[in-house]
Amino acid sequence: MRFENQIAIITGAASGMGRATAQLMASRGAAVAINDVNGQGLAEVEDELRAKGARVLAAAGSIGDRSFVTEMTAQVVRDWGGVDTLFNVAGYAAYGPAEAYDVWDEMVNVNMSGTYYFCREVARQSMIPNRKGAIVNVASLSGLVAHPNDVGYIAAKHGVVGITKSLAVEWARYNIRVNCICPGFTMTGIFEAVTKEEPDRFASRARKTPLGRAADPREQATVMAFLNSNDASYVTGVIMPVDGGNMALSSGWFPPELSPAQG
Repeated sequence: MRFENQIAIITGAASGMGRATAQLMASRGAAVAINDVNGQGLAEVEDELRAKGARVLAAAGSIGDRSFVTEMTAQVVRDWGGVDTLFNVAGYAAYGPAEAYDVWDEMVNVNMSGTYYFCREVARQSMIPNRKGAIVNVASLSGLVAHPNDVGYIAAKHGVVGITKSLAVEWARYNIRVNCICPGFTMTGIFEAVTKEEPDRFASRARKTPLGRAADPREQATVMAFLNSNDASYVTGVIMPVDGGNMALSSGWFPPELSPAQG
């Protein structure tokens, strides 16, 4: 999975899976255009990658802002000539009972519409004219199943799954591949903080994961890089759980004799 002379856009790059993806792509030779709403965190990643010799373009802004997405894509095309690969990682969650859920518009706009906006712009401005490209969208296990008190996130991530399938079918004629990963329990900065506050809760979740632990963000990044690499040249329209086996375990519960080893 080498990416020399390729141009990659990575959203949500200030932390977690997005940051790990930016680091991985830069280490494998890509020029990386990175985005996040967190300008300070984004600048830190930019400095880190430049110090390692990477070509970096950083643009702080919300993927839910259509004009921002259009302009960032145009800047990458102007400065670097095109976009070979897109990693739609940015997103966020907010919780509350469905009957009182009051952040629907923002939740759907960022998690679902923003994903579509970036897909559309890289296709319009580069991938369709050049008849090539690869896109990976990040949904969640919440794009495949449901759980309480998260209706907006669940709806939006189900939408990301649908967008992926639709674009994979429609843009195959342009040699554009579109795939999606559905991460499970992953130790991002948010999870690390909550784990410290509620260690019993997250120890319980780890025990309910067949592999017995959370993923490292780099494990998610490696799967995304594979899907957007030439090694996956016949893979499109795939919705891939990267979840340590959670989707295979229908009940989410282990009898004691089957519980994974901890240690």
